[in-house]
Amino acid sequence: MNKKRRTQAERRAETRAAVLESACRLFGSKGYADSSLEEIASACGLTIRPIYHYFGNKKQLFQAVNDVMEERIVTSLQSSAARASDDPVLGAWRAFLELCRDGEFRRIVLVDGPNVLGRERWKHSEVTEIASELIRRSVDGALPAAGELVGRMLLGAIAEAALTIAESDDPEGASREADVVVTRLVGSLLDLRLG
Repeated sequence: MNKKRRTQAERRAETRAAVLESACRLFGSKGYADSSLEEIASACGLTIRPIYHYFGNKKQLFQAVNDVMEERIVTSLQSSAARASDDPVLGAWRAFLELCRDGEFRRIVLVDGPNVLGRERWKHSEVTEIASELIRRSVDGALPAAGELVGRMLLGAIAEAALTIAESDDPEGASREADVVVTRLVGSLLDLRLG
C-alpha cells in the first residue's frame, strides 16, 4: 500500500484546524475565562506551542474562533436572503435565530465576544454589512429622508434582541418573544413603505 505523504503545508493546516475546532468546543462550553490554552491544546492532542505559533495568544485565538462563527452567520444570512419568501430582513433574522439555538454559538458570539473583543468590532464586519444592506433594501422608500437612521435603529434592535436571548435563562422562550417583537418592528416598517 502506497500512502501519500502529507506536505508540511497540509500538516500545518490540519494542526491549525484541530486547534480551532478544540477552541470552538471549549470556548463554547466553558466560556473564554474558564478555558485555558493548555486545555485547548490537550483536547486536540497537542502541546501549547502550536497555539502560540499559529494564533499568538488566547485573545487572538478567540478572535479566530469568532471569525469562524462570523463565517457561519454570513453563510446563513446569504442563504436566507436567497430563499426568503417573505421580507429578506425577516428571513435573515429567522436564520440568525436558528444559529442562536446552538448554545456554543450563543456563548462565543453573543456573551463572550462583546466582552472580550468589544462590540465595536461588529460595526465594520461582513455580517453587519450584509444585514445593513438587507435592511436598507427592506426600508427603502419607507422613510427616504431617514432611511439610514431607520436601518441603524432596526439593526440595533436586532442586536439587542440577540443579546437578550444569549443572556436569558430560557433562550427558547426569549427567542420566541424576540421573534414576535422583531417581526412587528419589520412589519411596521413595511407598513410605512406600503402605506
